[in-house]
Amino acid sequence: MRVRRVVTAAASMLALVLAGAASTTPLTLASSGSTALLSTSPVDEAVRLALRPTLAAEEVTAEVVVDRSRAARGQRWIGVGAALTDASVEHLEGRADLVSLLFGQEPGSIGLEWLRLPLSATDMSTTLWAWKSGRRGVRPSRPARDALRFLRREVLPVAPDLQVMASAWTAPPAYKTSGSWFGGRLRGDRVKRYSRLLVGQARWLTAHGVPLRSISLGNEPGHTSDYPTMAISDRQLSRLARLVGPQLDALGVELWGLDHNWADLPRLDATGTDGLDAIALHCYDGLPADAADLTLPWLVTECTGTDDGPISTFAWDSQHLVVDAVAAGSSGLLMWNLALSPGWRGAFGGCWTCRGLVTIDGDTVRREAEFFTLAHLHRAAPAGSRAAPVTISGPVIASGFRSAGRAGVYGFNTSDQTLTVRVRSTDGALASVHEVGPYEVFSWVGRD
Repeated sequence: MRVRRVVTAAASMLALVLAGAASTTPLTLASSGSTALLSTSPVDEAVRLALRPTLAAEEVTAEVVVDRSRAARGQRWIGVGAALTDASVEHLEGRADLVSLLFGQEPGSIGLEWLRLPLSATDMSTTLWAWKSGRRGVRPSRPARDALRFLRREVLPVAPDLQVMASAWTAPPAYKTSGSWFGGRLRGDRVKRYSRLLVGQARWLTAHGVPLRSISLGNEPGHTSDYPTMAISDRQLSRLARLVGPQLDALGVELWGLDHNWADLPRLDATGTDGLDAIALHCYDGLPADAADLTLPWLVTECTGTDDGPISTFAWDSQHLVVDAVAAGSSGLLMWNLALSPGWRGAFGGCWTCRGLVTIDGDTVRREAEFFTLAHLHRAAPAGSRAAPVTISGPVIASGFRSAGRAGVYGFNTSDQTLTVRVRSTDGALASVHEVGPYEVFSWVGRD
């Protein structure tokens, strides 16, 4: 994992907090036969998932038209999520209010549908660990048990339909050429043993009430560093997929390939995609367009904000993680840490400027820009929606979504002016006009 993006000097000067008062608008937004638009300002704390009144204006400065015809139906959207790192467990355990803020359906919450579960220590850890494998079988070590206890006792009661994706940052040192937690490669004589570890982890998780939907062969298998990491060669990835894929199928668990950057997609030319159900991609190098020709479903499974401000974050996330990604076929968006505190860092190197979806600073909880990106995206595109083409005029960018009796739009005002925005469906059944402030992210929903 590397720093995501360059920030302009003007935007970095506007690194304003996004705490604000909680919205009073429920996640359902529009009722039957109506429309609704919410927006979030990067500078006005009073405008956080705020319901914008419907206007009677005939003249507009921007328009988004969403095509919800069956012929225009795109890829299936599976939802939004973030990672339950060791740091996130430490910050969230015992905080029912924050669990509800992230996973609940209350006003002002995100309503996360996915959780990424590390299967080893990461750069967001303060102790070194991996799952155990021996005569007693494959089983979680203490830090893994702590995360799983938190997931089952505190998260799943709030989000019973949550789905889990699991990834290991490293195998135990004995599996690696370095003999260390840090860096090194998977040993050639440990490939089969590592495959048994992966399958054993999936089997244990599914048998113990964890709603495991997918697992990858390893996080960022082309990256090694001064924190828990492990490189896996193309040949090893191909062999592992053949060994692991059929056994995961029998468990009802998907195998997601690559789990690295858009720029690493050429590795699939060497590894092939046999045994894979989808491709997991990160945002730190390359562009979403690099994935446009994939024949398997793909989604973003990691991206983080750092020390950039809310305007640049809204602009970058909206353009790359939503609009360009959806246009290139993305079917979901998972961010990095659920929660951190100011200046928090792991004990083993890695990212020292990463931020969570929420920042916990003593008694203050700040919802970061990425929180609102996911919150608006979830409102526009709940899991099960289909991507839908949009036609745009004026200084906005947007992605459209549709499902039975429903249309949704995620959008961003790219200008420094307040816009009068009309959003409508091509069939004319759903339409409304609303004000959207400068550089605001917005979500619009219409229901028949």
